[in-house]
Amino acid sequence: MLSYISADIIRHVYLNFPVATCLIGRTGLFIAANREYARLLGEPEGGVVGRHFRDLCGEALYQQVVRDFATVDAGGCVPNKEFGFGGRTFIVAIRPLTEPSRQRVFALCIVLTDITEQKTLEQRLELANEQLSAVNRQLEEAARIDPVTGLWNRRALEELLPREIARSRRDGTPLSVLMVDIDYFKKYNDHYGHLAGDIALRSVAQAMEEALHRPGDLIARYGGEEFLVVLPTTDAAAALQVADHLRSAVAARAIADATSHLGRVTISIGVASLNGVVPDADVETVRTALVHGADQALYAVKSEGRDGIRLHAEALPTP
Repeated sequence: MLSYISADIIRHVYLNFPVATCLIGRTGLFIAANREYARLLGEPEGGVVGRHFRDLCGEALYQQVVRDFATVDAGGCVPNKEFGFGGRTFIVAIRPLTEPSRQRVFALCIVLTDITEQKTLEQRLELANEQLSAVNRQLEEAARIDPVTGLWNRRALEELLPREIARSRRDGTPLSVLMVDIDYFKKYNDHYGHLAGDIALRSVAQAMEEALHRPGDLIARYGGEEFLVVLPTTDAAAALQVADHLRSAVAARAIADATSHLGRVTISIGVASLNGVVPDADVETVRTALVHGADQALYAVKSEGRDGIRLHAEALPTP
């Protein structure tokens, strides 16, 4: 067992240390540099000591060394920093060396730890997390889309409608809902088959979606052949106009229907509207009232022969 470590052993360990390290004096000259540091600079072994830091590393880095000396002279610490060099990434640690007798900093010890592989792994993990997040967003979006029509589905509607009610309550703006039903659609399916029924559903959905010109308006497949349209900042009169546009847009498609006395696919629309949601109204209560009101108006259209529009005339409860 060694009772001491000789200067030669210490020198041997320093020169062969697997991490690049050097000592820089106050004048900017290299006092010491190990083999790994020389290799990093592309210099031969022994070709660094005695040369000026500026000559090997450039003026900008030398000025940083000057600032680091000023920091330690003032009693501060130089924080570790990340540094790119030669296509590699390093953590640079700087510590002052002090003369024991005078307590004066005579050199800076600089250690460069190569973290390139770690950074590459972090970047790959970050990229993988971004890709996974994107996939998750796509899956969440897909879970809210009706596969037949491409519209929002009922699950999405259960999230979007309460949001619009809360906005109406906050801003004191009107809000309207349309319940749309394709007339005699069961007969259509029985006559033409479900594949043709899906095609007709898509065509009706596209016609109505294209007829909604405002970005804030939204339409969702409510179930079967029913659709729900949410019209923010829209009063009853404007909602009836929108309903008429939807009905005309579907009529313009002229989707043939031999089971209908009109010879084409038609829709019936029930309208429910609020001039504004009172401040203390419960969102769920308002949602139920709007949907139920539009459904009642739709039922009235159906009882009158379909292919029409009806406004729910009664005041909607908004406690």
